[in-house]
Amino acid sequence: MHNIIINADDFGKSREITAAIFSAIEQKLCLDTTLLVNFEDSEHAANLAIENQIKENIGIHLNLTEGIPLTESIKKEKRFCNKEGLFHYKKRERIIQLSNREKNAVYEELTSQIKLCKSYGIPISHADSHNHVHEEPGLLFIFTHVIKENKIPFLRISNNIGLTSFYNKIYRNMYNSVLTFNKLKGTDYFGSTSDYTNYSKSKTHNSITEIMIHPGTIVNEQIIDTYSNENLSLSLPEIIKGNNLISYSQLKR
Repeated sequence: MHNIIINADDFGKSREITAAIFSAIEQKLCLDTTLLVNFEDSEHAANLAIENQIKENIGIHLNLTEGIPLTESIKKEKRFCNKEGLFHYKKRERIIQLSNREKNAVYEELTSQIKLCKSYGIPISHADSHNHVHEEPGLLFIFTHVIKENKIPFLRISNNIGLTSFYNKIYRNMYNSVLTFNKLKGTDYFGSTSDYTNYSKSKTHNSITEIMIHPGTIVNEQIIDTYSNENLSLSLPEIIKGNNLISYSQLKR
């Protein structure tokens, strides 16, 4: 049987998104979600997970691209923040190399986000990042260091089932090799619902595929994805059917 992990990104970003993700979990359309800790609904989302005894399935959605930073040092770094001290990096160009000051600021911010998440009572079963910023070449080793230092068992792999350029494929394979070397790789494959549907190799026996979703709104009792406008209430049951839906919390390192 093929194993799938369905993870809902952006838990805690807003009350509406939190409600959509929690509804998906209640309906067993997914078991896992990752929490954004620097947004307005983060503490409420964490409390909701604890009250409903699903905190073991909550990871952290580390963020360097949107909202208000937790630390002061990164607000001074123009690459990441604007004059108002808000994150503004939109991945229009690759981050290849950072100055020592930038490295220290990123390290401090990521560490603070993890510390806040744990202070909410979330043990953190896995990690990924907002806008996949952890895949940037100049940030990868900071992320792996912080994740290992804080004893978070898994970091999301790069998309290896979606269509992309030859050069992106090479980099993604190298990135995933780094995670394997650091013993942070929890799944064999990762992609969106459409990537999964169109990539037969991700359905091999006993493999594990993480599927990323972004529940954003509930319309007429149907859960709608923020980015794809996909009706998750219709598409996810078809994906789950015949597969083994598991959680990151069930994986062994």
